[in-house]
Amino acid sequence: MHRESADTMINDRFEVFHIKDLVDEDNTLYHYHSFYEIHCTLQGTAVFFIDGAEFLLEAGTIILIPPNVLHRIVHQTSMSFVRSYIYINSTYLQALSTAQTDLTTCFQSNDGLNSRILSIAPASLTALLLPLRNKLDKNFGTDLVYQSFLIDFLIAINKLAIEETEPLFLSRSINQNKDIATTIKYIDDHISDDLTLNKVAKEIFLSPYVLSRLFKKETGTTFHTYVLKKRLLKSKEVLRKTRSASDTFESCGFKSYTHFLRCFKQEFQLTPKEFLKEEEKHQLIRFEHFQASKHKHL
Repeated sequence: MHRESADTMINDRFEVFHIKDLVDEDNTLYHYHSFYEIHCTLQGTAVFFIDGAEFLLEAGTIILIPPNVLHRIVHQTSMSFVRSYIYINSTYLQALSTAQTDLTTCFQSNDGLNSRILSIAPASLTALLLPLRNKLDKNFGTDLVYQSFLIDFLIAINKLAIEETEPLFLSRSINQNKDIATTIKYIDDHISDDLTLNKVAKEIFLSPYVLSRLFKKETGTTFHTYVLKKRLLKSKEVLRKTRSASDTFESCGFKSYTHFLRCFKQEFQLTPKEFLKEEEKHQLIRFEHFQASKHKHL
């Protein structure tokens, strides 16, 4: 394994990782996190799943992933696959922004937060990331210098997003099983409805048996687990608005308040009330906890 981690832990505000190891498909199943991720491909190719579709990553590809979006590297398609990850706490990113320069712009669309794909010349991307590959020492001021490198990178990425003229998410989408693509879209569009396997299979004109087997084969997880994960992620969004678990569970497709509480606690290690308290405190991300559990599988 060739994993280079720049020592960029600055009060749990952001982290940078440069990775050359082979993709282990058993450890890259669906996951999500509560902070922003910028995924940069420097060499090689791979297939990446996000927002219900698969996309081909090539050198120079940048994926901008907001919090609470399911994604995964499906598989590596070249001998070498070199990439960099930048994880940024949402509160910190907003704090860096100004009225004139909103650094969250690259993660936004007309509909709000949205995953996006950008593409630039591989050499240009490597040059942008080069200052972030330096190791931090403990000398006075080096943390602020490193932060300035991060800001320079974020400004450049946001300018790319603002100047983007081609919807790369459409042009980069690759062929995948149409029945599964239809199923995932149906789940997203009807997350508060009855989403039993039988019901959805009927809607897309497949037998439950065929859909179950096909879903597991194409996505690496079961239909039921995928639906549950999507509902729980949706519940966090709704909770922020309603501030009440009892006013949230039904709109996210849970038939039982008790079942919702149990699933929420199991998934996030917090009760809905504890989650809201954490939100109010604007607590910073514990990256070391994320690193220990980021490969939590569906």
